[in-house]
Amino acid sequence: MSPKKPIQLTKTMRTAYLFQRLRQCKRCGAYTCLAAESCPDCGAVQTWLPLPKPAEVVSRQRAYTDMLVLGIFAAAGFLVARSFAEMAAALGTGAVLIAVYARIRQTYEPYLLRRILNRLLLQEHEKIRRGLLQDIDKAEADLKAEDYKSAYEKFREIGFFIKDNPIRLLKLMCLNRFILRSDMELELTSLIPDRFDGDFVAYLLEVGRVKPQLIDRPTIQYVVKHREQIERLPHGSEVLTAAAAAALRIRSHLPLYRSLVLDYADALPEDRLRRLQQLAAERADEDPELFERVRQTVNRRFGGDASKPQAVPVLSGEDAHSKS
Repeated sequence: MSPKKPIQLTKTMRTAYLFQRLRQCKRCGAYTCLAAESCPDCGAVQTWLPLPKPAEVVSRQRAYTDMLVLGIFAAAGFLVARSFAEMAAALGTGAVLIAVYARIRQTYEPYLLRRILNRLLLQEHEKIRRGLLQDIDKAEADLKAEDYKSAYEKFREIGFFIKDNPIRLLKLMCLNRFILRSDMELELTSLIPDRFDGDFVAYLLEVGRVKPQLIDRPTIQYVVKHREQIERLPHGSEVLTAAAAAALRIRSHLPLYRSLVLDYADALPEDRLRRLQQLAAERADEDPELFERVRQTVNRRFGGDASKPQAVPVLSGEDAHSKS
């Protein structure tokens, strides 16, 4: 493998809904989730509309059509009127109906727009699928050209829609080519593969070094499930230690991952071992064996009176409440 390279990843767009990551070509109706300049279907440049813009266009067209129909009825009434009063009544009634319709439409516009959008997405399912497959082709072309940064950023966007193992593994292939830093926007849980994978463990090793707060319960469960295979890897013990340290952030995790934590307690950083000492002291009555083993570990590492847990700084996202 070629040496890892330092890169600057583009930050992902934050959206309230998944569909907002899609864009539609206003000329041919093709879809993409990538920041493409030209449409792969019709070749048009800068014709992409982010969703829900196409639905908004449809909604406006329907509103104009409805108001036009009301206007036609008013005009018909005007034409068949037999007196000036009837003409005025026809025009006035038409104006009132259009105004009332516009007001009602404005009030219920969010609901109407959502309905139109849902129908559009259902009708366009095959087009969206075809667009995502074209996006995958683009990402794979970058991968073959060894442009791993562009390939990863494309696969990252595609991964919001296609959550399968091949996409995860392709993202991992790219990520393992980078020098990771704590200031990077990294992902972890979304990369957990369906089975044991050395590339994922290699990535987890780096994440544990630069951004350990990303190691959450699904990741710990993966590590526990594949513990035997991970232990056989050159840096397996470091990965398992990082998982054990992460398990200590939430006090309810200690009983779940007790074996892992105890087996790697000697390798824990001091603040994590002190955290374990604190949690073990809280559970001394219900789990005296845990308390004693942790006490021995702390005494072996630091000496002194290990039976009295020291104050431990609370990390971000950590369960800080003591047992009452």
